[in-house]
Amino acid sequence: MANNPLSTESILKHMADALPTHIKGDTSSDFSSSYEAIALFTHACMTAVGFRLIGYGEHQKTEAQLAEIAPRLSSKWNSSFGSHSFLYAHSQSSMQYVIKIDRLGSKAEIRGLGVGDERIFRFEVTAKDYISSAALPLRITLTADGEEDRSDLEAKLKEVFISPSRIQDLASEFKATIIQKLIPGLSKEGYEESAAQNARDERDEAQSRRNPREDPLRGGDRLPEPARPYPFQDPLAVDPRRPIVPQGDFPPPGFDDELDMNRPLRGMAPLHPSARSPFNIGHDDLNPPGLGPNDPLRANFVGGGFPRPGGMGGMHPTFDDPLFGGMGQGQGGDPRAPPGARYDPVGPGDGPPRGAGGRPPNPFGGYGSNDFI
Repeated sequence: MANNPLSTESILKHMADALPTHIKGDTSSDFSSSYEAIALFTHACMTAVGFRLIGYGEHQKTEAQLAEIAPRLSSKWNSSFGSHSFLYAHSQSSMQYVIKIDRLGSKAEIRGLGVGDERIFRFEVTAKDYISSAALPLRITLTADGEEDRSDLEAKLKEVFISPSRIQDLASEFKATIIQKLIPGLSKEGYEESAAQNARDERDEAQSRRNPREDPLRGGDRLPEPARPYPFQDPLAVDPRRPIVPQGDFPPPGFDDELDMNRPLRGMAPLHPSARSPFNIGHDDLNPPGLGPNDPLRANFVGGGFPRPGGMGGMHPTFDDPLFGGMGQGQGGDPRAPPGARYDPVGPGDGPPRGAGGRPPNPFGGYGSNDFI
């Protein structure tokens, strides 16, 4: 089996080959920060699987100049502190690819983009989890006459990382998150894609097709509901319509009033429009005796006035009460007695008119006033 291009040895070799050549007598360091080490690592992974460097940014293509010094980087590869950008091309694709490494606090964010594809793939790296700051800054060894000696450079680069297993962990994450997303199905001797990552990608793609997410900033089909109290009752809203169901042999029963709370009790007379609920009997007992809620002294302040037809609403309702459907047919109070008071007639013809006075008509007839005998 061919060697894995993303093995630890392969990555260290590509990192050593990429460091720029110093002119004689130059004693400056090659890189001094953890983020420069991570940027050099990502460049080594890209070149290891066949990408070629053509620039240091999406709009900074210098392919001819870089081809002359390949596989070395130019001296300006780390001229921007905390941010590094590389532009690549690949023989198996007509696209160009941008890799950016940016410092964010104690982390480095690695992003990959296919120019024209507009999909950005990214992941974060905590520098201290992979890089040993004790091995920095790194400098290529110089001979006594000032010439470079790169024979121990790979060993020095290996010490920059906490352990070889950390190199493989970072390489696996970079391959699954960046390389496989930029060029799926990349053909390279010894290179194999992660089957688990492919399965996750397929599941994510299927999920996105089933449940596409709407971007509220781009104006989706549905706008978010406005904030409103709960429960919300809109007096101007149209009542919801019942769904149309197929008509069977028997119409479906209505369930709006399952407990018959809005229907008259069985055996009672039908209520006329002004009828009160039978459960309100006795509410007028809290008012002054004989006046009920119609106290004439407070008519100018909180309502009231003289009694109106329709009963009192006390614990002993008369037949004029709407509870009995207005059987008494009363037309008003007797001016000879206050409302609710008992009045004894002094003789024939002195009683209230037929059917009035808060009692039912006399079914037995009798004298002209229809009074009970």
